[in-house]
Amino acid sequence: MVRSLENHSQEQKNKTKKIFFLAGEHSGDLQGSIVIRHLKQLLPDLEITGVGGKLMKEAGMTCIHNSDEMAVIGIIEVIKNFKTLKHIKADIQNWLSENRPDMVVLIDYPDFNKMIADYAKSIGLHVLYYITPQVWAWRSGRVKDFVKVIDEAVVFFPFEVDIWKNAGTTVNWFGHPLVSKAVASASKDELRKKFELTGEQIVGILPGSRTQEIDYILPELLTAADYILKKYPNVEFLIPLASTIEESHVRSYLDQHPKLNVKIIRDKAYDVMEASDVCIVTSGTATLETAIIGTPMVVVYRTNWITSILTKYFIESAYIALPNVIAGRRIVPELIRENFRANNVAYAAIEILEDKKVQARIREDLKKVKKSLGEPGAGERVAEHIAKRLQELGH
Repeated sequence: MVRSLENHSQEQKNKTKKIFFLAGEHSGDLQGSIVIRHLKQLLPDLEITGVGGKLMKEAGMTCIHNSDEMAVIGIIEVIKNFKTLKHIKADIQNWLSENRPDMVVLIDYPDFNKMIADYAKSIGLHVLYYITPQVWAWRSGRVKDFVKVIDEAVVFFPFEVDIWKNAGTTVNWFGHPLVSKAVASASKDELRKKFELTGEQIVGILPGSRTQEIDYILPELLTAADYILKKYPNVEFLIPLASTIEESHVRSYLDQHPKLNVKIIRDKAYDVMEASDVCIVTSGTATLETAIIGTPMVVVYRTNWITSILTKYFIESAYIALPNVIAGRRIVPELIRENFRANNVAYAAIEILEDKKVQARIREDLKKVKKSLGEPGAGERVAEHIAKRLQELGH
C-alpha cells in the first residue's frame, strides 16, 4: 500500500502539466501572450492549449479556436454570432472534459468566460480569472455570481482587490503588465523622422482593434479630423493598424476624406502614441497604453443603439476612460453615446493642441496614473504565481 501511494505520488510528479487559456479578443490576446511567454521559460514542458490570437500562438500556445471568431461587441452582434459562439463553447467544454488540464485561466471576456468557468468548476478543474470583469463599472452584483465558479482572481488594478476579497474569493494583484509593455521604440523626434512626419501638429487616431469598432467609430473620427484640418492646415494624422484589422477596410473610409494627410502604421501603436501631440482613442486598453506612454488624449466610444441605451442604465462608474477611473476624476475628455460627435471630438482635441498648460497638466496626471499601476514586471509575477499554483495543485 505504501509503495502504491509512493508510485502514485511519483506519477503525479512526473505527469506533464496542462493549462488552458481563454482570451476572446485582441487585448486579452496581448495580456495572455505576456504570461504565456514567461510561463514557457519557467516550465518548458508545460502544455498550453486554448483560445487566443496571433500573439498567444506565437508565445507558445496551441489554439483550438482563434479569438477573432469571438471578437464581437454589443447585444445585436452577440445574437448574430450566437451559433459560432455556441460551437466554440461546445468545443472548449469537450476539450476540457477529455484533457482535464491542471488549471483553466480565463482572461476578461466576462459573459462567455462565466459559462466556461461554470462548466470547468463543475468537473473539478481549478479556475483562475485573470483580468476580472469590471464589476466596479457596471452590474456590480455580478461579482457574487463569479466567485461561485472560480477558485481565485488576479486583478489589474489595486482598488479591485477589496472588491473580490470581500465577495469571498482568493485574490492577488501583481501590478499592471502594460507598464513594461507600453514602451515606444524611440524618442518623439526620432519617430517623427522615421515616419517622415513634417506636420506642425501630429494627431494619432486609434479607432479600435475590432472590425465592428472601426465601423462604428472611424467615420466620426475622420469627420473630426476634417474639422481639425480646417484649424491646422499642416496637421498630419497617424492610424496604428491592429493586426486584427485589414488595411483595405480602413482605406475604404479614408477614401471618403481625400484632403486628410493620413499615414497608416501597421503594428506600431506605441510609436504612434509617442510621436503624436494628442491621440483620439477608442475606450479600452488603448487608453491605458496611451496613459503609460504619457500622451494627452481624447477618449471616445460608440456601439449599436440598443447596447448604447442599455449600458446607459447599467454603467455605475462615473467614467469609462480607464485613466479617469484610476484617477477618480476627469483628467482626459471622454465623449460617448450622444456626446460622441465629430465637432465635439475636434473641439476637445484642438483645446489640448492649443494650450501648452493643458498639455502639461494632462501629462502630469498621466504620470500619476502610471505610477499607481505598480512596478514593471507584472506579467512575470503573474506567470510565477501560476507556475507556483500549478506545483501546489500537483501535490
